[in-house]
Amino acid sequence: QSKTAVRLKEDMKKIVAVPLHEQRNPAYTKLFGVSLQDLHRQGLTENGVPAIVGSIVEYLTLHGLTQEGLFRVNGNVKVVEQLRWKFESGVPVELGRDGDVCAAASLLKLFLRELPESVITSTLQPRFLQLCQGQWCHLHI
Repeated sequence: QSKTAVRLKEDMKKIVAVPLHEQRNPAYTKLFGVSLQDLHRQGLTENGVPAIVGSIVEYLTLHGLTQEGLFRVNGNVKVVEQLRWKFESGVPVELGRDGDVCAAASLLKLFLRELPESVITSTLQPRFLQLCQGQWCHLHI
């Protein structure tokens, strides 16, 4: 199959994963593909961390740390999209009931992948490199 055909097939899976009437929910708040600054301005962060990230990390800490290949095994595409819709629609999400460890890890990867800018921005990268190099020097002295 061509890459275009595969991409179209994946896009179609996403479209049918969430019914159209649910996609247009007026309470819908876009969380994916939104800058961290915008999420903070909208009050969607806790201690500077997007609430969705905190929720997923808490679940993975409790239930996923012993799973081998935690971030290598993909969750079910339909389950991941339904979790995304629930989070963005303000529907209460219970990751253990509504998904599983693989789906939660995939949702976190999706959230990070869709950020408009990296978590460590290009302006912060030199400072992080300096800090790492300084730490490296201290470890070897």
